[in-house]
Amino acid sequence: MSVNHYFTFNYVQPEEYHFSHDSVFLARQVFESFTDDLQNMTALDLCAGCGIVGLDFLFHCKSAGKRMPASFDFLEVQSIYREYFEQNLHGFGSRLPLVNFLNHNYDILKAEYNQYRYDLIMSNPPYFRVNQGILSPSEFKNRCRFFIDSDFKNLIEAIDNTLKPHGSAYILLRDLQNHGVNPLDEARKILGGKRSISVVDDIRGTPLVLIK
Repeated sequence: MSVNHYFTFNYVQPEEYHFSHDSVFLARQVFESFTDDLQNMTALDLCAGCGIVGLDFLFHCKSAGKRMPASFDFLEVQSIYREYFEQNLHGFGSRLPLVNFLNHNYDILKAEYNQYRYDLIMSNPPYFRVNQGILSPSEFKNRCRFFIDSDFKNLIEAIDNTLKPHGSAYILLRDLQNHGVNPLDEARKILGGKRSISVVDDIRGTPLVLIK
């Protein structure tokens, strides 16, 4: 059982699929770990869903009286999440940076015009590949849990392309050894030594990985 000791506010989300505490713990951990001045930075919540990770991060900044990023993008492939995101944004209250909900697949981040765009990226992406487990009758739920719209390689390449040279990306990468997959080793091979990648924490049994 996990307990969230840092209550923010009641999020609106689809009844069919609720976010786990992983997302709120991720936001809090990044808030506590990231010490750079955010004022002139650009940030991204990747695979954002209804915006839990990014909005929680902003809430912690606001509550602590810290400066927020100049702009914050929320990229999510499933358009159903937009209405929930907008309701959560309204519930957040005043004093927000420039916020954008981008209804795209993360493959768009590999485009040349997106290169070196973000100082900070946070992501709680799908964990499983389509051959790892039984799919639900719900396409919506499957797209939340499985790499369906794209794949893990494109996710890491998108982060590499859009993260600024001195930026930081915090990603939850579940250990899939039971399925014969080591996502951390796989990510290292994809990056090919261009960036450092390491486990910096553990969130409810899921490694929190930092790409710099």
